[in-house]
Amino acid sequence: MKAGGETTRSKSRAAITAKRGRAPKAARVESPAKAKAAKAKHPAKTEIEQLTLELQEARERQAAMAEVLSLISDSPTGIQEVFDRIVKNAARLCQSVLSAVYRREGEHVHLVAYDQFSPESVAAVRKAYPAPLTSKNLISVAIRERRVVHEPDVLVSGGYSDLQKTSGYRSILVVPMLRDDVAIGAIAVMRLEPQLFAKAQVELLKTFAGQAVIAIENTRLFTEVQERTTQLSQSLEDLRAAQDSLVQTEKLAALGRLVAGVAHELNTPVGTSLTVASAFINKADRFEADVAGGDVRRSSLTEFIAASREAASQVMINLNHAIDLIQSFKQVAADRNVSDRRGFDLGVVTEQVVKGLRFGLRRNLVVNVACEPDLAMNSYPGPYGQVLTNLVINSAVHAYPDGARGAVHIAAQASGKHNVEVLFSDDGCGMSAEIRRQVFDPFFTTRRDQGSTGLGLHIVHNIVTNRLGGRINLETRPGAGTKIRIIVPREAPLAAE
Repeated sequence: MKAGGETTRSKSRAAITAKRGRAPKAARVESPAKAKAAKAKHPAKTEIEQLTLELQEARERQAAMAEVLSLISDSPTGIQEVFDRIVKNAARLCQSVLSAVYRREGEHVHLVAYDQFSPESVAAVRKAYPAPLTSKNLISVAIRERRVVHEPDVLVSGGYSDLQKTSGYRSILVVPMLRDDVAIGAIAVMRLEPQLFAKAQVELLKTFAGQAVIAIENTRLFTEVQERTTQLSQSLEDLRAAQDSLVQTEKLAALGRLVAGVAHELNTPVGTSLTVASAFINKADRFEADVAGGDVRRSSLTEFIAASREAASQVMINLNHAIDLIQSFKQVAADRNVSDRRGFDLGVVTEQVVKGLRFGLRRNLVVNVACEPDLAMNSYPGPYGQVLTNLVINSAVHAYPDGARGAVHIAAQASGKHNVEVLFSDDGCGMSAEIRRQVFDPFFTTRRDQGSTGLGLHIVHNIVTNRLGGRINLETRPGAGTKIRIIVPREAPLAAE
């Protein structure tokens, strides 16, 4: 039978190669008796040759599997290249005339890679695929039933198709590609000889099927990660844009409170100056009437001169005070808007910022300042003022519910040779451990229903750690108020500019 089988194989190969325009190789038929005699004559040599052949085949299978894994690792999206390599290796190692990879998409099966197909076979395949999953096609059967289909002779079993008619294959092995017990495709190899594939070849094809699933999953996951990364990048850009917009809104709101405070404080010197000027005009009118009536005495003249001098002095004092306020306001406003690095005294800037805030706060909140003198800085007074503003406003909004009275203390002193320490504290309601954990997170707030954005302390943290190059620490517990300790260098880091 073996000799007969070899003859049939040779005739079939001759027919196929003739179709492809190649001359068939002559088949060498060796009688069983002669083979048996040779084996009996050299039994050890024959066994060694067999073991050597098996070892060589095992190495080839191992190299083929490693090659596919390498492709998967090197190119997570190059799935077609993986399929092409699988069909080539499967055809070579399974001694098949045809090999192919199929993918399931919905209720249809698609051919995605093939090897050694003649033009006639390609035409037949294009006509047959995509094939319905419910068809009697052996590929569809293997995928639909999630099982290995192994037919030694399709002419006997009835599993032949147009592809079989054009290529002349007789035996077929189809291994489904399973992912979580769901068939997502299949790998098939076909041979001219009507006989089963070897067990090692079946296991090899199962391994290739598993590698194909890995490649498909890698591609899917990589695509999902890429899409998710794009979405997150866009969300991050949107978040940054929204945050920048809200930060600018916060700055304008703080500047508005500063304007209101300075305007309120300017009312005092300006109002006093108007009162003095008005009184002086009345005195001048009376003096003019006395002069016109010729009733001017030395005492009246002396009194008028003294009143004039006093009025002018009061107007000068109050107008100078107003000028100082305006200059202070201009400096703080410039610092807020430009945020240039410059030299300044920390205590002076602190007083300027708090002075503008006091009149914008509720009357039940007192802000006290105690700064060590001569704290020379070369830093960013604008961002520093923004930190103080946000801290004071945050305490006013969150630390004293229901209009409770309270006090805020701001103290500044040297901390070593190169740093300063700013201690901000209030005697308000404090924070729970959960709120303390999230207090510097962007958009976290406990008063969103009252219009809070949740950016106040986040901005404080960013300015202190990034712009001013310092660090910030918060201590609080429910009912015990809040202490925020800020350490910043006198010389702001150049990287912050």
